[in-house]
Amino acid sequence: MKKFVRCTDCAAPLCYLHVFDHVPAFCPSIRYEEEISDVSRKLAGGELAEVARVSSEGAGANYCRKTRVEETIDFARRLGLKRLGIAFCIGLRREAAVFANILESHGFDVLAVCCKLGGVPKEDFGVKNEEKINPGTYEGACNPAAQAKVLEREGSQLNVLLGLCVGHDSIFIANTRVLTTVLATKDRVTGHCPLQPIYLADSYYGRLMTVGVR
Repeated sequence: MKKFVRCTDCAAPLCYLHVFDHVPAFCPSIRYEEEISDVSRKLAGGELAEVARVSSEGAGANYCRKTRVEETIDFARRLGLKRLGIAFCIGLRREAAVFANILESHGFDVLAVCCKLGGVPKEDFGVKNEEKINPGTYEGACNPAAQAKVLEREGSQLNVLLGLCVGHDSIFIANTRVLTTVLATKDRVTGHCPLQPIYLADSYYGRLMTVGVR
């Protein structure tokens, strides 16, 4: 049986070390060697070549030295970008406002678009009353496709996602043609620290390892 590609099962980061002796049978660096070489050449000579170079430069300059906010600022500067767009969740509007002020203080033109753009009721997307957070009340639907469209029309050169829900972020990314990065993801239960269940998978969140447990 062909084993699925799972780099998490590799005993060591062999590709990082450029050591390919005794690699596991599922190693994508070997299984897809020709395809990887092809896309790597296209990346190096394509429209994202500068992004690839700047990303690697930034990693070398900022690794374990700068926060994600600072890295985002540095990334935009290295690319020579001026106009940045924030696509944020309405529940994190305060954080978005602070972030916008920080970016402006560094000389960027800042756009910011809320997830409830357009005031579309959830019913328009097929959500039933009993499926709402608060049944019996009006609830506006999140509209990430519209967020992506507005930021594109406003001339954003780099979009930054801030707190969009799981799935809504997927819709945004699928609908944007603008370079996009993520500042933070929303996780109310962990105070927006979604790796917490991973770090605590052998204790408090052990239930996540049990099939069928909710």
